[in-house]
Amino acid sequence: MTNDRISALRKAVEANPDDVLLRLVLAETLVAAGETEAALDQYVVLLDQQGMPEDQLTVVGELAAANGRLALLRSCLEAARQAGVVEGTGRLQQLVDEMISTRTGVKVKVGPEETGDGFVSDAPKEATTFDQVGGMDEIKRVIHRMVILPLSRPELYQKYGRRSGGGVLLYGPPGCGKTLLARATAGECGLPFVNVRIEDVMDPYLGVSERNLHAAFERARANSPCVLFLDELDALAFARHKHGGSEARRLVDVLLQELDAIGSDNDGLLVMAATNAPWDVDEAMLRPGRFDRVIFVPPPDEQARADILSVVLKDVPSAGLDLKSLAARTPMFSGADLRALVERGVDAVIDEALATGGEPPLAMQHLERALPAVKPSTLDWLHRVRSYIEFANQSERYDDAAAYLKSKDVRRRLS
Repeated sequence: MTNDRISALRKAVEANPDDVLLRLVLAETLVAAGETEAALDQYVVLLDQQGMPEDQLTVVGELAAANGRLALLRSCLEAARQAGVVEGTGRLQQLVDEMISTRTGVKVKVGPEETGDGFVSDAPKEATTFDQVGGMDEIKRVIHRMVILPLSRPELYQKYGRRSGGGVLLYGPPGCGKTLLARATAGECGLPFVNVRIEDVMDPYLGVSERNLHAAFERARANSPCVLFLDELDALAFARHKHGGSEARRLVDVLLQELDAIGSDNDGLLVMAATNAPWDVDEAMLRPGRFDRVIFVPPPDEQARADILSVVLKDVPSAGLDLKSLAARTPMFSGADLRALVERGVDAVIDEALATGGEPPLAMQHLERALPAVKPSTLDWLHRVRSYIEFANQSERYDDAAAYLKSKDVRRRLS
């Protein structure tokens, strides 16, 4: 019956070669029948006809990779990026890198790895992607539009005289995934990720902190295009009007020079930063050409909490877990809070295993017993930002955080 259907569809496609819907049905029928190579040939034509549904681009890309079709895999990746597809493009980029490494014999180094100058860099092969970031769908879309698209389609920006690169500042409560989002952004772009931690820069000796910061930017430029991530920006660029020390002022001055690319070229360099205290960041950092794109990363909502729990519990032996129920009972929990909850639940399982000599799975009762001991760590931050917005948001820079605080659930928790 299937062979007859395939034969009839082939004849129909031959008679109507421009009918993309008919060709799509043929391709899907061929996949279902196990004729993968023939199906992939149809998908090649569909891509040429621009008739491939956006939600199938990553699926077909992975199918192409599984069958050694590098050209089709690359076409699916390019089409997905042009269509603004967020989920899965980072995975396709990894598959492209792996296939190229296998065919050319050029080994892609595994990240994360300590580089010679002390900074951490993630190679694309092991890069984090949006698939590993639970929830945050709206933020992912914003980052795709503001960050990924300019890097994946530079010719469009060149046409209008707009350079790729620039700076993006993520702010929000601690533990809500700002660093993970930055890593995933690099992974989605297929770019190296240079993580500059506060301990990599700060040094008690005069002038060393400034040299360390300059070295971080030089390494990023040498590896451009890449993502350079500055964690705890409020410590590196503390507002000069709040600090009288000349050392802190010098460090801010050096960072401003690096962002402005004085004596250097920042083309293809995307600088991302994170802070829990945006009000402590020097105002000059937020001017156009520096960190002029500011994104609020709130505590995860209920669906995002369920997604995060699913990611955290992926490798934990478990049984009978109701993640939706657990997500509903953990309002305002950050991703770090949810991980702490799971760890306490696992501790209870280990205690039970030691007492009984068995290997029980993690169950709802373990997490329910742990729940009273874990409190949302985001509340203190939200109280603080509410006071700041009420009295010092004249620039309207934090209006997205203000809108979040006005939601009924948040107001109830903060009352």
